[in-house]
Amino acid sequence: MYKKNDDLFADITETQTIFVDMENGIFYLLPVFANVVFQLLVSGKSIEDIKKDFGKIPNIPADYEQRIDYVFNALKEFNIIVEGQSVDDTMLKELNKYVITHLQENDFVYKITPSNDVQELLLDDPIHDVSLEGWQPFVK
Repeated sequence: MYKKNDDLFADITETQTIFVDMENGIFYLLPVFANVVFQLLVSGKSIEDIKKDFGKIPNIPADYEQRIDYVFNALKEFNIIVEGQSVDDTMLKELNKYVITHLQENDFVYKITPSNDVQELLLDDPIHDVSLEGWQPFVK
C-alpha cells in the first residue's frame, strides 16, 4: 500500500494535483490521468485493480496499462508516494463517475512534469522553515 509523502505540500483536486517539494524547490504537476491513478493508489487500490477499473472506460487509449505503469513508477521515483497505509480516507475509493464520463482525449496525458521554474523563490522564501506555532524559524 502507498500513501502521499507527507513531506511534500499538495493541492489535490479531482482533475489535477500539484506537489511542492519545499526542501528542493521543485514542484510536480499531475494531469487528470496521473491524478486519478495517484488518488486510487493512496486510497488502497492495487495497480492491478486500477488497470481493471480503467479498462472499463470507453475509448481509453490502447496503451493505458503502460501509462498507469509509467505514472506509478514516476510517483515512486519523484518520492510523491511512499510505502505505508494512507490515513486520508477522503481519497477516491473508486473512479469518480463524473471524471470518467467526461474524459476527453487530452485528459489521458499521463506525464508527470517536475519543474524548477520557481526554485529560487521557494528556496529563498523562509516560509518553509516556519513551525506550526508561528513565524519563528526552526532551529536546525
